[in-house]
Amino acid sequence: MKKNRTKLWYLGYAACAAMLLLIAFADFPRSADMGLACAFGAVFGVSYVQLWYDKQVKKNEDFEIEVEDERNVQIKYRAGYLACGVDMFLFSLATVVFIALDYTLPAIITGVMLAAQPVILIVASSVIGKKI
Repeated sequence: MKKNRTKLWYLGYAACAAMLLLIAFADFPRSADMGLACAFGAVFGVSYVQLWYDKQVKKNEDFEIEVEDERNVQIKYRAGYLACGVDMFLFSLATVVFIALDYTLPAIITGVMLAAQPVILIVASSVIGKKI
């Protein structure tokens, strides 16, 4: 089953190549090119990380055990909390800058993102808590 999953991630690279060709040679509007570029980044990132992870598991049998070690899990949780705090600070800073520059729509968008982040955290925590 892992071989089929690995082949799937190589298909991600093929999809990325197709997206790059579409961006380069198709006469799409700029917004479509930007959407394709975002999709390229997401697909490439996921494919690369999954292939790297599969390679690490094959190379080192203890890799999965080390990844799920209690100390490493705590480090990931604390890093995630720190990243969430930094994200909220950056969103609030961007909102304030947009308000100061009188950019109403970007200020509203970043403000909504700032307000949604704790809600998403609470909902995700309760859903994960029910599954565990």
